Amino acid sequence: MLEQFLHDEDSQAIFERKFEIIGEALGLLRKHAPEVFARIRHAKGAVDFRNVIIHSYAVVDPEAVWDVAVRLLPELLADTQCELEKCS
Repeated sequence: MLEQFLHDEDSQAIFERKFEIIGEALGLLRKHAPEVFARIRHAKGAVDFRNVIIHSYAVVDPEAVWDVAVRLLPELLADTQCELEKCS
């Protein structure tokens, strides 16, 4: 699947945009609910990754995007879901 991703610029752009949105949302969470932000694994990394994508978009490594998606995103999503369930 990595090889397919590396040859699909549309998918790369979609993933990058979604990581921008995730990082922006987590940045707002850090500002408004730092105690919740602190409980989400990889939240700081997601904000940092968003900043890399936003400010260095011309040199974003598609393999790094893939790595974040498959290695870190599942834990980030699981923690976020857990926090949302506590709120409802």
